Amino acid sequence: MSPPAANASPRRVGLSRESGLLLLLVVTVVLFRLLFPVSWQQFATFDNFASVVRNMAFEGILALGMMLLMIGGTFDLSVGALASMVGVVTGWLMKEAGWPVPFAVATGIALGAASGFANGVVVAKVRVNALITTLGTMGIFSGVALLIGGPGITFLPPSFARLGQSEWLGLQAPVWLLAVLALGAHVALAHTRFFRQFYYLGSNPKAAYLSGIPVERLQMLGFALMGLLAGLAGIVYAARVATASSTIGVGKELGAITACILGGASLQGGRGTAWGALLGVLFVALLQNMLLIKQVRPEWQGIILGAVLVFAVGVDSLLNRKQSR
Repeated sequence: MSPPAANASPRRVGLSRESGLLLLLVVTVVLFRLLFPVSWQQFATFDNFASVVRNMAFEGILALGMMLLMIGGTFDLSVGALASMVGVVTGWLMKEAGWPVPFAVATGIALGAASGFANGVVVAKVRVNALITTLGTMGIFSGVALLIGGPGITFLPPSFARLGQSEWLGLQAPVWLLAVLALGAHVALAHTRFFRQFYYLGSNPKAAYLSGIPVERLQMLGFALMGLLAGLAGIVYAARVATASSTIGVGKELGAITACILGGASLQGGRGTAWGALLGVLFVALLQNMLLIKQVRPEWQGIILGAVLVFAVGVDSLLNRKQSR
């Protein structure tokens, strides 16, 4: 039996949540303008906007992969550590092993995809819970990154740095890469029959299986794509700062999950869009930028961002209960 044609319900919910998040973002910016007119002069500049989107590119790439997994009813806690490991391995291959930049980058991306696929095999075939699996591999990836790179590998080749530092229209390459990936993810999720199957997988895995959807293969593919994007994010960040840090990805997996939930994903699966993930990352990045401009202490920044995560999960839970009733 062929899988059922994708219906519009997952996208309608996602779009509704996207609209609400966009409204919240606008309200937050307006309140900042009214409450802090002096700081607004520093906030409302093109240079500050370019800085915000440049800094959000790393988590944005991770969020796109995480959104695909969450639509399919799962998640990956190892992506931050994997991004660090791939960046360090790529840097080591260029600086210590003397590999040409294209070969080192291709190897790093392949390593990310293979590591993600390994997560998918354990989850889909061995059927170990995704939380346990990715917590375990997070420790493995972090350890490998520290063993190979120590605190980090610096002074990477200029030709590699240009991949992350080149600009067009005042915005660095990682921003444009994120835009292209987001557009591709939107087209795949909204307009291709194959990727729309992830909505059914997340909504009801058993029904998806009975409908002829290859559940295990989709899960493994989702984790492999997540790993590929994590590796790409690690490489792009290393190129932008010309340094492969062993700890750059610490905590980034939670930021990606937060952004996805804010953007319309559900912990129960079956909901979400690529633009929702992007809006969620943008909202968090703008909030962090406002806190930095106001020179809010790092401790309070953590408290505020943690409260945003709890609020997002609470709203998601309330909406799920409402739909169930």
